This record gives sequence, structure tokens and C-alpha cells, in this order.
Amino acid sequence: MIASPVYTEPLRVAQIMAGFRHPSFVCGGWAIDLFINRVSRQHQDVDIGIWRPDQLALRAYLVAHGWTPEKAIAGQRLPWPENEFINLPIHAISCKHPNAQPSRIEVLFNEASNGYFRFRRDLSITMPLADAIVHSNAGVSILAPEIVLLYKAKDLTRADNQRDFETVLPHLNPTRRAWLQAALLRMHPGHEWLRRL
Repeated sequence: MIASPVYTEPLRVAQIMAGFRHPSFVCGGWAIDLFINRVSRQHQDVDIGIWRPDQLALRAYLVAHGWTPEKAIAGQRLPWPENEFINLPIHAISCKHPNAQPSRIEVLFNEASNGYFRFRRDLSITMPLADAIVHSNAGVSILAPEIVLLYKAKDLTRADNQRDFETVLPHLNPTRRAWLQAALLRMHPGHEWLRRL
């Protein structure tokens, strides 16, 4: 475990997104660490989330600031033409900039409609948008940890996913636990995390 909360990478990415006039938030493992206010493990990168309806505004913002956005499809990066609206199942773009730090960021499109977050893999799993985003002590907006865990629950062969669950579980209040439990029962009946919730 890293001794002190040093959030250099997510703070840099948040600064890159600071002028974007739509919601953006940290996802993945960094969201877990920002939620608990402690760096619990090493992270490969910082994933940023936005709401899918805001994607064309994001593309224009990134291009105006020197970034080259590409669609991430089946492990390949392909050009993202101007005015092309990306629909499911595509949910990620990769952006590169020759002079930025970091020089590459990943952006994940999250589903939202009628005031609700909708889980990409089952749109009937929802949460009010006001609850889906949490404001961390570091001043960075993050995706709610129970949503992050629901995405991670699909693949426990990745040690980081299990570790993130173990790390954040003691910090989840009953409401967050209940939401995750209900969502897991729908998505992954018999999942090993259910007995811990």
C-alpha cells in the first residue's frame, strides 16, 4: 500500500477536463481510491467517464485542445470522424496528445436518460444521476463505488477487481451495499461477492 494519498494522475486528468462544460468523473480503480481517500494500489491509467449524450461536445473540446480522439473497438483504435455519434456497444475512446501529461487518456461513455444512470450491460439497472456521481475529498468527481464494482464484478480473474472490492467494502454504507447486492443478483446470480454484502 502506498503510504499517503497522492492523486497526481487523476488530478492531472481532471485538470485536462476542467474546461469541459458537461459532467465528467473518474471511473475504475482510481474512483475506488478517491472514494476511500487513500491510494491502495498501483494504477495503470486514469479512466474518465462522461454521459454518452455529451460525446460530441467532448470531441469538439478535445480537438480544440490538441487531442486526437479515436474509437476503441475490439482492441483497435480507429478514427472518430467529426459529427459521428457513437452508439452502444462501443463505449470507449482513446485520446492522445503529443505534449500533454499524461499524453493519453481513456474516456468511457456512460448511459444516462430521464435523470437516471443506466448500467450499460443491462439498461434496466438504474440510479438517479445525483447519486451516481460522488464528490471526493480530493475535489475530483467520481463514479459511485457500487457502480464501479458492478462493472468489475464481471471479471474476477483480474486481481485488481477483487482487491478493489476488498478495499472499499468496509466503506460502503447500507444503501450502497443494497444497491450493489440487487444489481449483482440481476447480473450475476450466485456471485461470490453476494455473501459478503
